[in-house]
Amino acid sequence: MSRRFTEQQAIKTRLNQIDKAEAQVLEVLQEERDTLLKRLQELENSEGREKEHAVSRRPRENVHELREIAVAYLKERKEPVRAVEIQEFVERATGKRISNISSFMKALEPEYDRVVRLGRGLYIYEYGVD
Repeated sequence: MSRRFTEQQAIKTRLNQIDKAEAQVLEVLQEERDTLLKRLQELENSEGREKEHAVSRRPRENVHELREIAVAYLKERKEPVRAVEIQEFVERATGKRISNISSFMKALEPEYDRVVRLGRGLYIYEYGVD
């Protein structure tokens, strides 16, 4: 008796093949998902640690010293002074670098009411302000 391969048997065989292929693809995708989730968790944990160890943006103690020197220089000059000149003086006097003099002076102004910005890069110490 010769068996003939019927269309019904062919469909069943193909469905079985699809089921196996689908299971394999799902397994591969799940492995990739697990790997990606694990890596994401590692990155988030390391970011958290970096934030814990990050330098705070509050001024360091030596910044107060630099500000006092800048104010003393302005008091001494008694005339409008360019920010670049203030920067050069403070850096020479302390040996410490001011990376952004505009930000430095902007942060200094609220602390020292008599230091006034006259215009673009010009500062003065006003004696008559009370």
